[in-house]
Amino acid sequence: MSISVELSKEDLLGKVFCNSTYAIKYPSYPDRDLDENGVLTYKIPYGNRFRYYPVHLARYGLGNLEKYLETNEKQYYNAFSSQADWLFENLVEKNNFGVWELDYTVPFYDIDHVPWRHGLGQVLGMIVLLKASQLNQDRDYLKKAELVLHSFNATIEEGGVKNIDRENNVWFEEYALNPPPHVLNGFITILFGLHEFHRVTKQDLAIKLLNQGVSTLEKNIESFDANYWSYYDLLRKVPATMSYHKMHVWQLDLISDLTGIELFKEKSKRWQYLYNKKMNKMRAKLMRNVFFLKKYGVRGSIKRVKKKREWKKS
Repeated sequence: MSISVELSKEDLLGKVFCNSTYAIKYPSYPDRDLDENGVLTYKIPYGNRFRYYPVHLARYGLGNLEKYLETNEKQYYNAFSSQADWLFENLVEKNNFGVWELDYTVPFYDIDHVPWRHGLGQVLGMIVLLKASQLNQDRDYLKKAELVLHSFNATIEEGGVKNIDRENNVWFEEYALNPPPHVLNGFITILFGLHEFHRVTKQDLAIKLLNQGVSTLEKNIESFDANYWSYYDLLRKVPATMSYHKMHVWQLDLISDLTGIELFKEKSKRWQYLYNKKMNKMRAKLMRNVFFLKKYGVRGSIKRVKKKREWKKS
């Protein structure tokens, strides 16, 4: 890759995809490291193996791109390029779409089979490839990004990340599994990615998928309301952590601005109101603990906490 064209700050949609200040610090985290080519690796929970995890890798790339646009310093450009090159070279091409297949398991949703796809990694990787094509006027990167776009039009059964529920709602799954979790923050981030892809390329498929997803969100947003807090997903209906609840607030506010749908703005304001109540925060934390106690029992919960602590320290 070689530098040939400048991008504006607006080309990143601000902090929609990652917080640059946070993301560029990834290599200093005990569970993340750079390989010999400067590509980010991640220590898979809850062991000691470092592997490539597209969602973190893409965030690290976008964070460095954002810093490059601010400073014009080559180190940030090089870091972005290393992540973009890895995503380009490791995309697995199916019939008419591309995915990054994960050949390791993680404890989230008790994923116990491989390979599987991570919809959030798909959309962030797609945006990295899109930005690389813009930055370098390289159509090869755009073609790869287009293959990723088509993964949102392929069902989970077909090897993609789309789920169509009994009411014909179209979901794009952060965790492309059956049964589909319907993770709210991941779903909305994917919608941001589809919006950005269409903004840059004007491709019909991107706007078609975006409209389908927005319709699904509009019809189902009430299902994520626990009356005192927001749910993280619809499969487990466990209250979101405070950080994810705050993310839901600003995500809904922004998607309301992008779509003009007032319902999203109203829900954002309501969830901000709930967040400001101390008793709601306490109740959400309590209900999260109750959920995990019911699922794993006292001994199992203690074992999981211990394993997580050991993983972070090692």
